[in-house]
Amino acid sequence: MLVRQFRRGDEAGIRAVMDASFDADRMPGATRQEIEVAISRMPADPVGVVVAEEAGEIVGYCAPRFDDLTVHPDHRRQGHGRRLARAAQQLAAEHGLDELTLFVPTHLSGSIEFARAIGLRYSSSLWLFRLPADRAVPEPVLPDGYISHAWPDDIDVEAFVAFANDAWEGHPTPLHLTPELARLVADLPDFDPHGIRFVALENAPGVPVAFAKTELRPDDDGRPIGWIGQIGVLPEHRGVGLGRWLLRWGVAYVRGRGAGTVELAVEAANDRALGLYLRNGFEPAVEWPHWVLPVDALIPASV
Repeated sequence: MLVRQFRRGDEAGIRAVMDASFDADRMPGATRQEIEVAISRMPADPVGVVVAEEAGEIVGYCAPRFDDLTVHPDHRRQGHGRRLARAAQQLAAEHGLDELTLFVPTHLSGSIEFARAIGLRYSSSLWLFRLPADRAVPEPVLPDGYISHAWPDDIDVEAFVAFANDAWEGHPTPLHLTPELARLVADLPDFDPHGIRFVALENAPGVPVAFAKTELRPDDDGRPIGWIGQIGVLPEHRGVGLGRWLLRWGVAYVRGRGAGTVELAVEAANDRALGLYLRNGFEPAVEWPHWVLPVDALIPASV
């Protein structure tokens, strides 16, 4: 048994763990499409991924960026989870984080038992919000003095990354974006540059002050679901309606591409975003509790 950092070629082994766990655990709000989304981003993950091996087979992984520690159902209660948590703690510390954050599903008693045994404590919840297909949303009206444009072909990736991280300043879980991850996502076959929208001042069109990223993701029956993945506004431009415009633009865009239901994720502690989504017809659908473990906490030798 060993735990090591992710390397290219591990995707198939991680996918096998995800597939088996998907069938066994039945995570609320999860779809198989999300497996491919997560795996596609692992090679350039800015926080890192660790995997557990047994006899040369990947039997578990921890991806702190996705708050995810998963062990194959056939290999649980053998110490893999504890080893993965220790390695993930080290990764988080190396990236300047104070805590390791993990999703702990409350419908799985074994997950709660494991979390408490290694010292994890409940911190906050992420909510899946859903906009029903028949729910009308007002047309987006851009505030005076602003313009918008799509992802340009000649974008400066480093400048975009710096802007995007600034636009998430003060968020309960700050965006961890790097140029490597941005380039990887932009090179994926399903990347849609028109699904990203920038907002800038009319008198400074080349300097973005807000943005949104949308996607189409099929559900397990193949029907397209609209996903509003990110909305960010620079602090000095908040409070004028840019977030509302980007949300409504995103809904209109994914519906125009055939989406029925539209979904997004929001932190329970993000009061401003919660109010915006509720006022525009979104409804809370699934709660994903997140627990934290300080990176310097000692995990017991046995659980």
